[in-house]
Amino acid sequence: MIMRLFALVALATLTIAAAITFSGPMAQARDYPFCRRGEGGPGDCKYDTYEQCLAAVSGTGGQCQPNYWLRQPDPALSGRRPPQSQRFYGPGY
Repeated sequence: MIMRLFALVALATLTIAAAITFSGPMAQARDYPFCRRGEGGPGDCKYDTYEQCLAAVSGTGGQCQPNYWLRQPDPALSGRRPPQSQRFYGPGY
């Protein structure tokens, strides 16, 4: 009975130690401001700059667009609005 309990505690300790040892650092989630969009599909949002996105779609017939899921800062809180040329209203506007 004591040997069984000892074996169970040893197994639990080794399992926890292995989980701590072999678990790597957590991946950091990151939202990118620009997305590549091709034929159908939600798009590929992994570009830091518009130029990077344009280079990725070059010759493929795709388009670049702002990441709709990226939370943009509220212009009312910043005290100024972006110039008209930098505003994006989305499809249909």
